[in-house]
Amino acid sequence: MIAGSPFAAGCKTTAEASVTEESVEAAPVALEEPLTEEHDGGSVGWEFAADGAVRAAVKTPDGKPIDKDVSGTLTWKGPNGDAQVPLALDPKTGFLIAAGPRLEADLTEVKYNVVVSGKPWNGTLHVPAGGTKVIVEGARKAEKRPIPPGKTGPNGGVIQVVGDDTIEVVADKTSGQVRVYVLDANFKPIPVGDRKIKLGFVGSGSELILLKPAPGGLYCTGTIAAKVNPVKLTVVVAHPTHADVVLVGYRPGVHVVVGPSAPSLNVVVATTWNVGVKVQTNPGVVVVHDDDDDDDDDGRRVHIHVHGKHKGKHKHKHGRGHWH
Repeated sequence: MIAGSPFAAGCKTTAEASVTEESVEAAPVALEEPLTEEHDGGSVGWEFAADGAVRAAVKTPDGKPIDKDVSGTLTWKGPNGDAQVPLALDPKTGFLIAAGPRLEADLTEVKYNVVVSGKPWNGTLHVPAGGTKVIVEGARKAEKRPIPPGKTGPNGGVIQVVGDDTIEVVADKTSGQVRVYVLDANFKPIPVGDRKIKLGFVGSGSELILLKPAPGGLYCTGTIAAKVNPVKLTVVVAHPTHADVVLVGYRPGVHVVVGPSAPSLNVVVATTWNVGVKVQTNPGVVVVHDDDDDDDDDGRRVHIHVHGKHKGKHKHKHGRGHWH
């Protein structure tokens, strides 16, 4: 036994007497790994659990807790309609708390309205089935494979690491067609295989988009209603055995800026590909034509060898179109 140690027998009674119920309740409580959104006037750190339990830490710009004159509501978007849940202040922790529906979908859209001294702070979250901790875990994994600064995808879109995959998300500003490509180590597209991909866009509005594999399997595709760059983009890449989720560009501990001052993501660009896709299949080869609907073969074409001894991709340029 070390002389003077707080664990010495002679100090036991004093140590126990100093920890009272009142002092435990007064000890500051913090969320372990919140997903924090920054507003004009402060921030809200969110913690969603898989069972729908919610805790939110509201703070001033200098990080001090706001635990007075604060309230709010959450609106869960579901297949059977919206569920509105009140946020109540917990006097013991100073958190806003709520008990919402269980998070069962791969992404659930939750809108929030937090009112601080009469001023509303509004936002939208796309929360995975495992809660906000899944987004933090996805960001931590992505940090281990950083994308070179300023690097864009082969089609001009944003690049993001999702689990063990690297993807490009890009949308055409004219048609609203959005594509997700899976990229290799050299940032070149590879077949998407059995992956299923869903996107949660937040910008002038919010939308959830389940993408479908394009003919030929070189990318997944869907359509966005708002043809403007989002300020937040949540991506789910589902494999047969598991699903990976990321909030594009997010890093653990960094606040996500929302509202008018939020920076946008480079997703919506001018492209040379069109919505129409035609597929020609030869033995061992899938040929994907991204061109006009008039069969004049002036668009792009890619050969994907899926069988035989010449596995890989061979890209060709035809006419006015070009392949990225």
